[in-house]
Amino acid sequence: MAPFKINEVEILIFGLALLRVSTFFMTWPVFSQFSMPPHIKILFALAVTFCIFSIIPRAGLVGQTYDTGLFWLASKEVLIGLLLGFSTRLLFFAVECGGHLIALTMGLASATVFSPASGQSSPVLEKFYVVLLTLLFLGLNAHHTFISAMVESFTIIPISPTGIDLAGFSNQRGGIEMIQAVTVSGLKMAAPIMVVIFFLNVAMGIIGRAVPQINVLVTSLPVNIMAGLIVMIVTLPALFMILDRDMVSFTDLLFRMMRSL
Repeated sequence: MAPFKINEVEILIFGLALLRVSTFFMTWPVFSQFSMPPHIKILFALAVTFCIFSIIPRAGLVGQTYDTGLFWLASKEVLIGLLLGFSTRLLFFAVECGGHLIALTMGLASATVFSPASGQSSPVLEKFYVVLLTLLFLGLNAHHTFISAMVESFTIIPISPTGIDLAGFSNQRGGIEMIQAVTVSGLKMAAPIMVVIFFLNVAMGIIGRAVPQINVLVTSLPVNIMAGLIVMIVTLPALFMILDRDMVSFTDLLFRMMRSL
């Protein structure tokens, strides 16, 4: 097989591919959830770009493309990488939403830890569920699926001076479907604990009316925390099944979003 001919077009393709891959890895869940050094992300993006450089379609770039429109080409690749990385984080957004609802319901919203990824403090239960999902994400090799989707994006959305058809994505109600999927997944995750604590609060209210000597406000907090922790432990197997199905649905949503652009 003949070696690559290093010319302006090949250098341009490599640079644009590196922009898409690096912005994808800067925003995708595994790297963005934890404080990973930036040079590790850059080296990983370089290694992946070198591996896939030979299979990147080159038909979209003609000989004179690199003379004009370079800023547009770079901006387009950065936008595509950000869209793909954001789409892979949808399930993590859902888990963060569900963990925050659980913390509010149990009365542990004030128990926070600093998150290096977002630069803000988040509830401990939210971080617990994010770490749990990250382990499930890696254990099911879902990162392989999302990296494959990023590589396939060069075939579905090739490097070319043509624009991105966001109208096709909006016509398919893609943005609304993403918000709905995140909200529903977060509510499904927090629903058992919310329902149990709701009935506990009703029961504590009845007890408070029947026995006025009991300080319901002081008693209900440890009862809610204990009941919430018990329900969390009992529902962990069901939660893994729900997250497994949601991971498949969010992956399908990612591929449909790419095909609509």
